[in-house]
Amino acid sequence: MLLRLSDEEKAAIDAAAAAADLTATGYAAKAAVAAATAGQAASDAIGDLRGLQHELFAARRAVVMFGNNVNQAAAALNAIGQLPEWTTDAVRLCAAAVARLDEVISLVHRRLR
Repeated sequence: MLLRLSDEEKAAIDAAAAAADLTATGYAAKAAVAAATAGQAASDAIGDLRGLQHELFAARRAVVMFGNNVNQAAAALNAIGQLPEWTTDAVRLCAAAVARLDEVISLVHRRLR
């Protein structure tokens, strides 16, 4: 691998290498590997965030759908005096969506610690 450095960059690497008791080549190699590793970790973290984002979007959709179901159930209750048969299933699905949302929030919380 060939590095092209300005005089100032070469001097900075030489000084840092001397302080770390390494050759300039050894220091540059360690710095390059550290930067590459950090870049991969950042990429992995972004992938994790994308997964959490998809989970949050799905939970949001479920809550919006539940809101629509509540409006329809209320309209039916007002019109005919009883709740539709599907109300129990809608409440169960909403509870499951809220439980999943709680899991995602816990994951975010643990990763931010």
